[in-house]
Amino acid sequence: MVRELERQQSTNFPKNAPVANPVFFRTYSRRSDGGRETWEQVRDRCLFGLVKLGQLTNEEAELLNKMMTNLKSLPAGRWLWVGGTQWLEQPNNYSGAYNCTSTNVVDWRAFGLMMDLAMMGCGTGAVLEEKHISQLPAICNRLNVSIVGEIGTVLPEARQEETTVKINNSQQVSICIGDSREGWVQSYQALLELSSNEELATEINVEIDPSHVRPAGERLKGFGGVANPIKIPDLYPRLAKILNRAQGRKLNAEECCLLIDEAAATVVAGNIRRSAGIRQFDANSPLLKQNLWQPDENGNWRIDPERDALRMANHTRVYHASPSLAECVEAVRSQFYSGEGAIQYAPEAIARANVDLLDTAEKKREFLRLYTTEGSEKAKTWLRNQCQGEISDEEMEHRLQRYGLNPCVTADTWVHTEYGAKQVKDLIGIQHSVYVNGELFSTTPEGFFYTGNKPLVKLTTEEGYTLRLTNNHQVLKVTAQTQKQQYTEWVAVENLKPRDRVMLHNHRNIRPWEGHGNFEQGWEIGFYGDIAAEAPSSTVLEAEREQGTTQLLTRPERRCAITKQVQQGSYDFYLGFLQGLFSAEAILQNRPNQGISLTLVRESGEELQALQQMLLRLGIASTCLRNELVIADDNLHVFQHLIGLSTPETSTLLANALAEQACHLLQERFTATVANIEPNGVEAVYDCTVPGVHRFDANGLVAHNCGEIIGSNFHCNLSEIHLNQIDPDNEQEQKEAFQAGALSVAALLNHEFVEPRYQYSRELDPIVGVSFTGLFDFFVHAFGVEWLRWWEAGRPNTEQGKRFKQREKAYLEKWREIVHETVWDYCDRHGIKRPNRCTTVQPSGTKSLLTGASPGWHPPKAVRFIRRVTFGKNDPVALACIDYGYNVIPSQSDKDEDGNLLNDPFDSRCTEWLVEIPVAVSWADLPGADDIDIAQFPVLAQFDFAMQVQKHYVTHNTSATLELREHEIEELGKAIYQGIENNEGYISFALLARFDAYQTFPRLPFEPIDEATYNRLMQEVEERRTMDDFHAALLKYDQGEGEEAGPSGCDSDKCMFPESFPYEG
Repeated sequence: MVRELERQQSTNFPKNAPVANPVFFRTYSRRSDGGRETWEQVRDRCLFGLVKLGQLTNEEAELLNKMMTNLKSLPAGRWLWVGGTQWLEQPNNYSGAYNCTSTNVVDWRAFGLMMDLAMMGCGTGAVLEEKHISQLPAICNRLNVSIVGEIGTVLPEARQEETTVKINNSQQVSICIGDSREGWVQSYQALLELSSNEELATEINVEIDPSHVRPAGERLKGFGGVANPIKIPDLYPRLAKILNRAQGRKLNAEECCLLIDEAAATVVAGNIRRSAGIRQFDANSPLLKQNLWQPDENGNWRIDPERDALRMANHTRVYHASPSLAECVEAVRSQFYSGEGAIQYAPEAIARANVDLLDTAEKKREFLRLYTTEGSEKAKTWLRNQCQGEISDEEMEHRLQRYGLNPCVTADTWVHTEYGAKQVKDLIGIQHSVYVNGELFSTTPEGFFYTGNKPLVKLTTEEGYTLRLTNNHQVLKVTAQTQKQQYTEWVAVENLKPRDRVMLHNHRNIRPWEGHGNFEQGWEIGFYGDIAAEAPSSTVLEAEREQGTTQLLTRPERRCAITKQVQQGSYDFYLGFLQGLFSAEAILQNRPNQGISLTLVRESGEELQALQQMLLRLGIASTCLRNELVIADDNLHVFQHLIGLSTPETSTLLANALAEQACHLLQERFTATVANIEPNGVEAVYDCTVPGVHRFDANGLVAHNCGEIIGSNFHCNLSEIHLNQIDPDNEQEQKEAFQAGALSVAALLNHEFVEPRYQYSRELDPIVGVSFTGLFDFFVHAFGVEWLRWWEAGRPNTEQGKRFKQREKAYLEKWREIVHETVWDYCDRHGIKRPNRCTTVQPSGTKSLLTGASPGWHPPKAVRFIRRVTFGKNDPVALACIDYGYNVIPSQSDKDEDGNLLNDPFDSRCTEWLVEIPVAVSWADLPGADDIDIAQFPVLAQFDFAMQVQKHYVTHNTSATLELREHEIEELGKAIYQGIENNEGYISFALLARFDAYQTFPRLPFEPIDEATYNRLMQEVEERRTMDDFHAALLKYDQGEGEEAGPSGCDSDKCMFPESFPYEG
């Protein structure tokens, strides 16, 4: 029978949830000066945050309060930790409230971003397909890392929060780690960037100074928890070792994965060392976890220490075409033996993400057929035809290219910034201000960011201005022109045609910018060029009139190159350089019927274009024809006023010519005429976001900023309905629970992210997820032991089975309808775009323990089992568990120098504890329940039930871990193959090997036990117990912050373990 020990409870968790108190106080209860939060205080804090953010009505707030109080509907685990706190009021911390994100690994910044997210407790997904990681720079430098100084030796008042990187010389670099989340991330990313810096030596000595980092145990006031930088000194040498292996080439998928996971192993997000993560690889990618565990000479299993970090995440392989039966079987076999190799069927995921367009089964089938047999372009064209109205190219690309990014301009594009002209490649990841028609506007903190590797076109104008960009990028087209007004609109380059006019920037009222060089230096370089150092102190004026042409100055033969350094000069440098150059080389033409102009001749067309852009940055438009640059009309007035020529005589010549033609000079409109648009190869492209004006100066043209990275770069927030707490016969109770869950995720749609890629994805494709846990318990209470016996038989398609499935389907579809109706109603009332998919089943672990629910849709591990919960060593909650009678052992992450697991929880090398708690399910005493061996449920029964949930409730994907035996490999592979071939909705399930001889992975979160063992363990708990009130026991030790704080991104302990134990054949 279920043993419910008599005890006093200050928090009213269900009596059949013995793990609730330890998990709640470890994971969701925040410390403050007033003490540790009770459940009621957590509820009130979270509710306050949801009401404020979501602008909820009184009725909505009352509903949420009712469902949270009764533990029937709970917001995301991340929200339980940070919801309603001042920390979450800061936009750069919004991510800390979300369960998971996903990032395409295309540049070093992606690595830093994922570490930042992990430090906020957010789950991180990394797409490591070859088409992404091939965009990373080659590793050209060997890094020799040394640690100087010790953690915490700098006093708090003297600590720096920002990381500083000092390049002493090409062979010596010093990195001082800042004492902040940003500081850790900056130091991590800086080391990665050094490995590919071509301006440094091929062997670099890097000194890492952690002395400013706060020591272990010091409180994190905003996020909560305490600091624990214990692994910081080991991180950088381990990173260097991985990078050094790749010197002379680009990183492979395993090395990228290790770089991410080493950071994840170091991160302590309020001391959560386990970072929830998924790594996605190409379908043909080699498997990384094979032989990860190996036995030593004594038969003890040990982890390869060089690859230990690979355990930090689950691995899956992405298929963009239908896998064969053999591939499906091999994928199952691989997961059984190594724990990795799962198939993710991308076409189904893309189809589900377009459910608003693929709103019938026939449309979905046709889309999948086109995508898998004729390719994504054919599918894209067909999908566009399903739209009732106009749909932009950007949105269409977002809809289909779930692993691709929206492109923009090339790295060599010149941008006019507060520090002068800079190329895009020098502005990646750097916040800066750009000039827009002479006014400064700041970008977002990310500056320019990589957006993909895409086909380019080259836009060339009749005036000579050019820009290389993607054909879907927008420029400002002139649609009409009057004497007083220009009319413009944004147009994609592919929709331009010859003779269309596009806008240039008008910088005539620009404020001087900073940069290198002064007027005198610029003049000398402009006039003397490469012989400036040998130039005489005076010049010779030669006025030579010939057929209306005046050569203004002559000087010794020399070359004046328009280099990158010249273009990056200061405002004053520009004025000096241009005056010197035009004084030396320009020709003043004043011909009848042709007007006045200033012409400069060069053999290099590229140098003339560079000079043309320099002039435009000062508000002077010009024309480049063949090998001539010409300034005419009122641009000459601006030139004379702003730049002028070097001597009074030459200046007088220009002034007189302008006076003669004053009434004939045309006003500059700052437009250019399209000459042609032609393909220009494939290249990496970039973009930025300029809030407010949403444009920037790209080679002088007015270019729109896209401000997005598309695909899987999203934030996902999940709520959870605890079905084990709900009466199957009470329809109103079910409705209220799912309404509350829907409102708690919809409220977060009001967040506006600082990160452009996330904000764009939020605006274009908002997603939420209402999940549930305890489904198996719910159906046992609804259908009785006969349902369990049907499961034991494999869920056969008998008449009884058909009736059970129909009843399951009715519940699932009813709940899905409630969720969508509630979310869509909320969005309509608040002017938010409706998510087209709102339901999921998450990896439910931690929150399920608050009510004793079987996780997600899964059956429990057994009717009775040991549940192991992770704590930091000497954590007050763990110490309270000892007083309460529970047994404690070292964590699975604690090993000796040889990689062997520790056994003594008080060993000095032990850093984490597992508290062992005997548990029985709520229906354990149901007559006949003990006769059902849940461990023998066949894998096809699990697959069938998971697909039932996937088809009738879930509109995203179902988190599923199917447990199988070796003889079930073939039949499960066949079932997956048929599920894909028949378009039944399969995307991806994880697998876990079962071994009946109990050769299971050591110290799993669950260990099945029989009734006798359960009773014995409970008796031992009673005998060890010294305190009956858990909260009172906690108060005995609760001084300062606990080491654990906040749930991991997916609220599950599963991600800390490989999917299977090493197999002995």
